[in-house]
Amino acid sequence: MKSFSVLMLLLSLVTDVSGTVNDTPQQVVTKYNNYKTICTGLGYIATQCNDEQRGSIAFQSSLKGNLENMKTYETVIFNQVSLNEGNTYNTTSGKFTAPVDGVYFFSWTTLSDAGKYFITEIVLNNIPIAYNRTDGRGRPNNSGFVMSSSNANIKMKKGDKVWIRTHYNYGQFARGGDRGEWCNFSGFKL
Repeated sequence: MKSFSVLMLLLSLVTDVSGTVNDTPQQVVTKYNNYKTICTGLGYIATQCNDEQRGSIAFQSSLKGNLENMKTYETVIFNQVSLNEGNTYNTTSGKFTAPVDGVYFFSWTTLSDAGKYFITEIVLNNIPIAYNRTDGRGRPNNSGFVMSSSNANIKMKKGDKVWIRTHYNYGQFARGGDRGEWCNFSGFKL
């Protein structure tokens, strides 16, 4: 019975809140607020996402230039951004900051020369989540390039940070290219 009453109340809400041609905007708002109070009184909780960011959350960054002989667990800074919806990726720190709770998808690719290596990991607040091994050792020098990509789905809370860093001290050489076409880091909220 309560379900039927609520259904009738909601139907009357739609009819009454939309108002008549003669209702002023203030009268429509007043009607809406009155029905909102009634629904709250019946125990319904507002599910409006007051703190949730509106719009897309996505970024695409790349490495312009090369990186050589990086330190142990040094952050790989993808210094060029082609997309940064939500302004979540920082090219100075190389870190993505979650603007809202949720599950995010990340992907990164690195390119190295034959005979060299560049092994990385994606970290959530300094905790390794997944790895990427671009390893050209065992291939003769000047015999081309090696490339590797990795992905990760990561559950994040607002304010959590994700970034790419070298795995131990295995950041010997990454070739980003003159236009940033070879090494990249991207992500978006699922």
